[in-house]
Amino acid sequence: MTIDKKELSRLSPGERIKKLKLMEEERKKEVDEIERLIRQSMQELKTDKIAEEVAPRQREVDISRLFETTGEGLERTAREEAPPVALMKGTKSYQAFVQTYEAYSKLTEMYASVSTGGSLTEEQVRAIGTIGERLNTAERYMTEGEKAASKLDASRAVLYKLKKETGLF
Repeated sequence: MTIDKKELSRLSPGERIKKLKLMEEERKKEVDEIERLIRQSMQELKTDKIAEEVAPRQREVDISRLFETTGEGLERTAREEAPPVALMKGTKSYQAFVQTYEAYSKLTEMYASVSTGGSLTEEQVRAIGTIGERLNTAERYMTEGEKAASKLDASRAVLYKLKKETGLF
């Protein structure tokens, strides 16, 4: 609302004051609204800036890689995505993995022998003791989550074997 001085001069001083006060209130409301919009816009700018910093960079997709038939695409991806030296031969992680797999294989062979009514040899009994010690040592260095996952896997295996042997499948 613009100030029309001619119109204001025609009004009585009391009415002029009321009109000017009303105009002043309207302007205050407009200024408050403008300040609120400025704050909101500044907040949006900050949010956009943070989003740009956090958002992952877009990579160009090569669809032809998805349809490679040589098998090298998957192997190349595995090599690129693999941890640098995590499971290379000779590292402790790799050795632990191999030992765990071998222990599991031996235990399943022994279980198959016992479940069909056979008995264990002295060597197999010693192997069970050694495997048990390794498992106990490994469990000491596990996090609680890893321990729970291990128990879950073992429970599933036992459940599977029980269902299989009792014919509940």
